[in-house]
Amino acid sequence: MVNKEVVVQIFTGGFNENNISYEEIENKLEALIDKINITKVIMGWSLNKDIYLKTKEFFHSKNIELFLWIPVFSEIGILKDTIPVVDWRGEKIKSYALKQGENFEFYCPANNKNIESFKEVFEDNFEEVGFDGVFLDKIRYPSFSNGIEGVFSCFCDNCLNEYKKMGIDLKKLKEEMNKFINYEKFYDNIPFGITKYDEIEYSFKNEIWKDFFYVKSEIVFKSLKNLYEYFKNKNMKIGIDTYAPFLSYFVGQDMTKLQYIADFIKPMMYRVTKAPAGLPYEFNKLISESIYKDNIDDSEKMLLDILNIHEYDRNKFNLNFVKKELEDMKHKLNIDIYPGIEINRIIPIAKVYPDYICENIEMLKYENIKGFVLSWDLLSAHKDNIEEIIRLLGK
Repeated sequence: MVNKEVVVQIFTGGFNENNISYEEIENKLEALIDKINITKVIMGWSLNKDIYLKTKEFFHSKNIELFLWIPVFSEIGILKDTIPVVDWRGEKIKSYALKQGENFEFYCPANNKNIESFKEVFEDNFEEVGFDGVFLDKIRYPSFSNGIEGVFSCFCDNCLNEYKKMGIDLKKLKEEMNKFINYEKFYDNIPFGITKYDEIEYSFKNEIWKDFFYVKSEIVFKSLKNLYEYFKNKNMKIGIDTYAPFLSYFVGQDMTKLQYIADFIKPMMYRVTKAPAGLPYEFNKLISESIYKDNIDDSEKMLLDILNIHEYDRNKFNLNFVKKELEDMKHKLNIDIYPGIEINRIIPIAKVYPDYICENIEMLKYENIKGFVLSWDLLSAHKDNIEEIIRLLGK
């Protein structure tokens, strides 16, 4: 077996939940601990300090690091005042409800109020635990799962000032957005008039889109740099959750920048998940939110060709493409990469079975990656999936 590190994710519930007991976590871990090379556990984000204190003591006895899993630009509005993102018309973006505890309501990365509110949530509820690090989730603008309005954000005063400072022609940008919405010119077949995708970067017929997404990535980077320095001053490590590169581009996540403000990156390579961050789900949303409905099938084929995907299954994203994404990341980045692969089974959102887990690990274990993040929740993983993980990754 090729030796890879294993990182485990445990979702303890949202900020308003307290449904998970330490015994449940311990029972799930007993099946894995000492059998595979677990180096880190990512855990959050309910407010039950007792669970974290007990698990920290247990993990430290096994030389395993404990990271707090916590959202940044989403969810924290449950606890603190926040400023939401707004679209190009000045309207609030619709949220996406996945399950209790996750509402995918997004707050503006350019607004310092949101950064300070996030810090207050951490200090009020988690700092006393003494985590080894933080794992920052929802570090982005909304995606296509929030509608095209989510991608055409944010247009609050803070973001408008950033656009102007970086030379964005707002009049021209809004004109192109209107053409896009009305399927004019070359927007009737290819989203944003994409012409090329190479080494985790897109090219467009109209450069205004490249400028727009560049500025969004600068805003996200600037805000996260603030948090990176904040946690480093507390002697904590930082991991970050990102979309796969071909999707992250549209939500303000530029890996070439983010690598400098994290200790590791977890790109979510969820090949069967039918929810935000899932590759088939987000790819379908990219097409359906961008293209006139009568042209969707043709547009899908054109975009797949641009992505160099020659075999496409709408229920299970192409594994060779995922391998290429990881190869390009490793080529362009100098940071530890742990792709997230699903092990949880939540019907009908994540139909994950042992054969799918085997396919992922057997095909990716020879890639030049640090290890795997068993995602997105150990507590939702069935016994047969856990047994397969031990068979594949056992010491």
